[in-house]
Amino acid sequence: MRNKNGFTLIEISISVTLLSVVMVFMFKFLDIIRKDEVGMSDKTDMLINKTLISKTINEDIRASLGINNIECIDNSCTLVLNNDESKVIELSKDKRTLTYKNITTDEVILRRKTSDGYIYNLSLKQNDSLKLIEIGIDSHEEYNVEIVYYNSDEDD
Repeated sequence: MRNKNGFTLIEISISVTLLSVVMVFMFKFLDIIRKDEVGMSDKTDMLINKTLISKTINEDIRASLGINNIECIDNSCTLVLNNDESKVIELSKDKRTLTYKNITTDEVILRRKTSDGYIYNLSLKQNDSLKLIEIGIDSHEEYNVEIVYYNSDEDD
């Protein structure tokens, strides 16, 4: 009778093959989880940006008792508030950074950068006495911030 102290070449080959198959599926699964985590992180960042931008600008408008006038040129919008302060919302050249600052004191109030692969857009929409500044991220409407200015003088 022969003494069997080791594994045969076939047994080792089958074990390595099975281990390789399991590892391939595990790496694919981990890659899917990583992509989901990155997507959730981007969405969270965009929601935080939306909240901070909206809260900061709206608190300024409320504290100054409203907007006197809005003007937008290219990638910036100037707000003249009722307390005679002027604020500007600007986009960087690459449209990845939004800055909100006080022109009167040259103080940066808020600066937010988007996640990789996304850009801000800034637009002014007018209808009679209603002006609407829309700050958005690409074509994702769920992350838009809207600033509304209603001029009651034009209503008469």
